[in-house]
Amino acid sequence: MSARLAGDDEVARWQREGWVLLEGLVDPDQIDRAAEELAGIFPGREPYHADPEGETERWLGHPAEHPEPFTWPDEGPGFRPAQHRWTAGFPFAGSGALNRLVVHPSLVDFAERALGTTDIRLYQSMLTAKYQGLTNYEQPMHQDRNHSWLPAVGASPWWHLEGFLYLSDVDEGSAPTHLVSVIDSGGRQPDWGLVMPQSDPDIYGAERAAVGPKGSYLAYRTDVLHRGVDLTAPGAARFLLNVSYKIAGQDWIGYHTAQSHATDIEWVTFVEGSTPRELELFGFPPPGHPIWTATVLDLTAKRYPGLDLTPWREALVDPD
Repeated sequence: MSARLAGDDEVARWQREGWVLLEGLVDPDQIDRAAEELAGIFPGREPYHADPEGETERWLGHPAEHPEPFTWPDEGPGFRPAQHRWTAGFPFAGSGALNRLVVHPSLVDFAERALGTTDIRLYQSMLTAKYQGLTNYEQPMHQDRNHSWLPAVGASPWWHLEGFLYLSDVDEGSAPTHLVSVIDSGGRQPDWGLVMPQSDPDIYGAERAAVGPKGSYLAYRTDVLHRGVDLTAPGAARFLLNVSYKIAGQDWIGYHTAQSHATDIEWVTFVEGSTPRELELFGFPPPGHPIWTATVLDLTAKRYPGLDLTPWREALVDPD
């Protein structure tokens, strides 16, 4: 199986129902090559399960347990801090193969068509790992209110796109995200952004598991009720790359600020291997933007020596 573009029916499903699983959107071989870099970011499945405490100390030292305003029971759904113990933000260490996935043409094409514009920005990119037995990963049904200052709007042009690119196969035993289409939820907007099983069992009865092979991309909107579930297969691990997009100019939506990594070698390497279009996804001014002058370009060349600035120089609006 090779990389593909999403079908019009898949784009329409995201727009109509709020979520869609795009199976095999990225070539599994490309996923495997990029996933080799995970060995420098997270413990592997087998080493972790052979010695969970030792691997945690080797990678993280002794992570502090931050006080939480509410302690969830051990059983049942909850938002437990350890659910997010293993995360890493863009740009990622390594050869750059994982970094290239966040601007993969198949993902960008889907985001443009789903959002109805090519003027989009990548606003969230993060690696996550889950290991069976670390904690109870089961969550309440919820909406991701921590992506926007405003309530979720499930209509164009105000919607935005969250997504998980599967770096490993995700089956029933490795914590597939459970989601409820906006058709089945009837457009419910919970007061606190979450729904417990006892308060609305019909919602839980309508959930569907996003099971798929590596290279699949789960795309959903923030008005979609969804939840994480526990890893039930013995010795299981799950690795995902979170990639989310929004329409440019919607400053009330955000999650990660890549500018804080502007001097990291991983970011410099990424820039030097990118096209103007790929950089624009991060808010990097495209050729023809009024900020560009010969002086600014000369300074940019010193900052990114390997970046071919020819497209920017050829489009100068106000040369010095």
